[in-house]
Amino acid sequence: MKYFILAGEKSGDLHGSKLIKELLLLDPTASIQAWGGDDMQDAGAEVLIHHKELAIMGLLGVLQNIQRLKGLFQKFKYQIQAFQPDTIIFIDYGGFNLKAARIAKLQGFHTQFYIAPKVWAWNKGRVDVIKKWIDQLYVIFPFEKTLFEEHGISTHYVGNPLKDSIDGFQPNPQFVEHNSIQQPCISLLAGSRKQEIYAALPVFQDLKLQFPNLHFYVAGLKEWKSIYEAYDLDIIYDDTYNLLQVSQVAIVTSGTATLETALFKIPQIVVYKTDWLFYSLAKLLIKIKFISLVNIILGKEAVPEMIQSKFSVSYISIKLKQLMDTNSSSRQIQLKAYDELSHIIGPAGASKKTAKMMYNYALAFQAK
Repeated sequence: MKYFILAGEKSGDLHGSKLIKELLLLDPTASIQAWGGDDMQDAGAEVLIHHKELAIMGLLGVLQNIQRLKGLFQKFKYQIQAFQPDTIIFIDYGGFNLKAARIAKLQGFHTQFYIAPKVWAWNKGRVDVIKKWIDQLYVIFPFEKTLFEEHGISTHYVGNPLKDSIDGFQPNPQFVEHNSIQQPCISLLAGSRKQEIYAALPVFQDLKLQFPNLHFYVAGLKEWKSIYEAYDLDIIYDDTYNLLQVSQVAIVTSGTATLETALFKIPQIVVYKTDWLFYSLAKLLIKIKFISLVNIILGKEAVPEMIQSKFSVSYISIKLKQLMDTNSSSRQIQLKAYDELSHIIGPAGASKKTAKMMYNYALAFQAK
């Protein structure tokens, strides 16, 4: 069969590459065209547009790039008409992908969406859009299945692909020696976006000064190296998993990394800070009690969240001292919650399960 896969950012490229590998095992003669990145290309797809060309963030970014967006959607329409895929797979990146799905569906193509837009956090109006333009929806958080099915959307919980990544991770036995890691080791995850990194690093530097007997290491991305180098911090580039697995505690910018840290069973403090205007607007729009995925999935505050003014040395210090004590109730409660979280998420195998279902639904659609 022929597959067209659209992933609009780096994380989608990673998930897409794993999906492609599984699809090719099921369908060895498959032809795959995609919008994605290097990982998807290495996995066997012909990448027509790199995800870096789709990097448009926020309302202002959209307004500044309206003509470019129109051109991209027109190009997408032309490419799927020329290729005539048996199914079109959209991965995450809801704002862009749902508009592309509308184009695809109006042309009569079969549409499947992997890693649903987070409508449970905000913009529940997207539920109707998903129902209209998506044939099959694959979700990675257990509570999403009920939410979407209640609206009549064919929804499948496939597990979380992070579980695949972590279960398949092989620690580097030379990591500690090569990076001169000293204990007690505290990992600092500043996030992947430039704004997040700028907000986190000054606090992390002050934290290092506050606790001279602890050893702090920032999990950094090489693409933002120039930002990190402005601070007196030890940076470990592009090796977060190895850093986490030797850490006693992690301080984590809210996002996917909070779930990764929990699955590694590392006690954590979740932090986040943004500009006050954006935060004030977000408080009006976001309809959930917690910010971290760990707490959202569990439905309770299992990990502490330090947001905005509480993202400070004084607030973090109290929790850090508690979590550094291996016998403290704070640490033990958090680790017990991680066991519950792992049970809720279920076993690894999300990519394999998703690929098999996508393949079968595409076959059924073509047989009609």
